[in-house]
Amino acid sequence: MRRRTLLRGVLGLPAAAWPLAPLLPPLLGFARPETLVQRSAEFAEIGNSIQMTLALPTLIRDNDLEALASIDSGFDTTIETTLKVWEHGTRQLVATRTIVVKLRRDPWQKNYLLRTKGSTGWIKRSFSERAEAIEAAVTLDGVKVCSASLLERGGEAGPFYFVEVLAMRNPLRVQRGGGGGTETRRGQGRDAEWFRRLVETLAGERARAEQVVHVRTNPFFLLPR
Repeated sequence: MRRRTLLRGVLGLPAAAWPLAPLLPPLLGFARPETLVQRSAEFAEIGNSIQMTLALPTLIRDNDLEALASIDSGFDTTIETTLKVWEHGTRQLVATRTIVVKLRRDPWQKNYLLRTKGSTGWIKRSFSERAEAIEAAVTLDGVKVCSASLLERGGEAGPFYFVEVLAMRNPLRVQRGGGGGTETRRGQGRDAEWFRRLVETLAGERARAEQVVHVRTNPFFLLPR
């Protein structure tokens, strides 16, 4: 299976060098969620999957002694990340999914156990060093954000897409639609999603956690085959 990888650069590079191309931030005004702080992410197309790599180091800072002590206590530190793929410049929600990881120190094995919830159960990884375990926990490394078949291949003419990322450390309430998450069909949930945001804001029911990172990625587009 051929891997199609994002190359960093500017739009002046030859299109042939960009199987999955980034878009420089546009100068037009933004509406939510495009008003979120932008974080640089890498995208790759593998088969029918659009995969993303993005580090969120502020979820667990190395000077947050309370968070580090919680991990070493042997109890799970949970990171719940909701990914939403939006069509840029519209209110079109293309796909959404939630990723759950749990990190703790295993006092018997004397290592750090990182578990990621998959479609068939928990995937386990162990680390001897706490710093390495935390880095893995706060990095979305090649995670699937949606199926490529949900996106239009318009090249530099668009459409363009970006991912809204809401990551929470030890969320204080259960989110709606938890679990592994499912993709939405194009056109579904557009107005409903924005209305839900408005209601939650007015009601003061936005997500709460020990630490929250809410950002968007750089826009990207797919070249025609």
